[in-house]
Amino acid sequence: MVKSGARSTSVGYLVVGGIAVAGTIAGTLGATAATTLGASGNGGLITAVFLALLLVCAGIAAPWTERLAARRGPLKVFAWAQAGVAVSWIITGIIVATTDEQVAVLLIAAPVFGLLSGITAVLTPIVTRTYFDKTSIAASMSWRSAVSGLAAVAGAIIGGSIISATDPAAGVIANGLLTIPLAVFVMRVAPLREPNPPREDRGQPMRRILGSLRTNARLREVVILVVATTLFIVPMISLIVPILNSVDHAPLPSGAGLVLAGIGAGRVVTPLVVGRVERRWGAIQASLWALVGAGVFMFAFSLSALLPLSTSDLVAWTLIGFGLGACRFTYRSLMIGAAAAACSSEPGGDEMEGLAAATTIGVFAAPIGVLAWGVMIDVTSSPVTVAVGATGIVLVAAFMGLALRKESALSGDPT
Repeated sequence: MVKSGARSTSVGYLVVGGIAVAGTIAGTLGATAATTLGASGNGGLITAVFLALLLVCAGIAAPWTERLAARRGPLKVFAWAQAGVAVSWIITGIIVATTDEQVAVLLIAAPVFGLLSGITAVLTPIVTRTYFDKTSIAASMSWRSAVSGLAAVAGAIIGGSIISATDPAAGVIANGLLTIPLAVFVMRVAPLREPNPPREDRGQPMRRILGSLRTNARLREVVILVVATTLFIVPMISLIVPILNSVDHAPLPSGAGLVLAGIGAGRVVTPLVVGRVERRWGAIQASLWALVGAGVFMFAFSLSALLPLSTSDLVAWTLIGFGLGACRFTYRSLMIGAAAAACSSEPGGDEMEGLAAATTIGVFAAPIGVLAWGVMIDVTSSPVTVAVGATGIVLVAAFMGLALRKESALSGDPT
């Protein structure tokens, strides 16, 4: 690996990470556009099946990532997983571009995408912090989220326009190509500090995760919020193409791209918000406010989709997307930090165990969320589905807030 200045190393990592995120947005748009438009009236369900397959396999890979990283090293595993992402998406995109069976090809490729994404999801916070000097996981991830937000805007707008003008396969191929710089950077550029070494093999990963959840109350709180988010909020972002298709928006890929651009722009303010709310309330309490905010913006989307705003609906949805993105990614940065801290503060625990637990449980819950949303979109409508999700997340935040207040009262903690 080559060495460079601390500032240029951090900036370089953020740039290549942002490029990869732009690819992810374009790839998601391309893949979900192909499954939505090629599903003959069942776009919501087929897209949900594609995402569910991806997420189930991500859940299978996530708990084993700690063991793999302990044996090969977190940076090496992360770099090769990103290289796998690049190769698998490029090959799939080429096949999608040359066949009429686009939906079948994507359903076959989804498990491969999922296995690789499960590994990268666990390792991304660990690797990100190594390219920042003297920074916490939550802070480094908030900066990555901000830069990724700008990249997501570009990926959504440009990707949506290209897909609308050409073919969904263009977005799929773009995801692979734009992931290559990140893989090469991590392989070639030395981090500013070595990652904390994962603990050696300590038994079957899922059994260890479940054991941690039984004994670690703080980790349970984090996981409850992670599951709630994957059930009630995340499907709105991942299913934005069938959601807009349900309300007959056209052109579909570019319209969905603009909404995703709004969500990406909301990510830019994450570092400013995270620092302030974490100091004032702490990670868990601040997360609850972020989740309530996300619910409010989801209700706003449902209401606007029912109103006659045909000339300005996309503008309204993009602005709503900005607020949703700010809330969702503020919550995400806080929860990543809380998950790592929940286990690293325990005797014999380490931060990767907390990240693996939160990621694993979250991705196993995610297929339930996307499948339920996919069915509801096709059976009812997207405004109704989004309103149900908003109601669910607000109720969870309210009940969790009451439980934490009761816990603080019993412990004598005034906060």
